[in-house]
Amino acid sequence: ELQREFRDQRRQERDDDDRNERADEMRRDGYLAMQPGRWRTSFAFTEIDVPRLGSKEKEQIRQELSTGASGISCLSTADAAQPGPDFFGGEGAEDCSYRKFDIAGNRVSMQLSCGMGSMGKADMELEGTVGDSEFQFDTNLVVHVPIAGKIKLNGTMTGNYEGTCKG
Repeated sequence: ELQREFRDQRRQERDDDDRNERADEMRRDGYLAMQPGRWRTSFAFTEIDVPRLGSKEKEQIRQELSTGASGISCLSTADAAQPGPDFFGGEGAEDCSYRKFDIAGNRVSMQLSCGMGSMGKADMELEGTVGDSEFQFDTNLVVHVPIAGKIKLNGTMTGNYEGTCKG
């Protein structure tokens, strides 16, 4: 009986060690060595799929979303190691959440869902590389707009560190 208790205790200790090791690995894998400070993010959408719209309207939407989602943000020291989903969601996105976040070295794969106020919501897949002063992702974006339905866009998202935040 005493031997069985001892074996159970050792098994529990090994399980705890395994769990702690996995947690440490997840913390390490989730780390991005990004500089805290001012970041300029740019979107360039190259493909657009909008049902029931002509090429002129599609081009206008593609340009507006590329310009509208691009912007400048300030990344705090605390957020630089693990930026929140709003940082990658782009200008105008709100209440973003990660549905997936995988990192191996400087390669990152993530999926985000974001609100866009009265415009609807956006689901985004980002695959690419992240460094301390820049990132680049292939981007697949699906915007769910109440009036137009689904708008699908493919392109790139880039980010560049510009120095300290002003103000």
